[in-house]
Amino acid sequence: MTKDLHAPDTETLLEFPCDYRLKAMGHNTQEFIDLVFEVTKRYAPEVTREHIQIKGSSEKRFISVNITIYATCIEQLHGIYGDLKKHPEVLFTL
Repeated sequence: MTKDLHAPDTETLLEFPCDYRLKAMGHNTQEFIDLVFEVTKRYAPEVTREHIQIKGSSEKRFISVNITIYATCIEQLHGIYGDLKKHPEVLFTL
């Protein structure tokens, strides 16, 4: 059996449902924080601003926005990361 290279990867070591912390990095702006929050909320509607943690770079030009969600399936995570990666303000995701 061959793997479809265009199909999303559904194999994971995570056991769902679980708490999952996602991270996106970009320029240090309120708009970037709002972007990460809104994309995440689209897939995890229970997320509130209290779930966000922000860490600045040493020169404060960049930030990482961390949001902990209650993930229910790998497709949910693929949706969030897929939408974040498409956005030009997102420099990196983990």
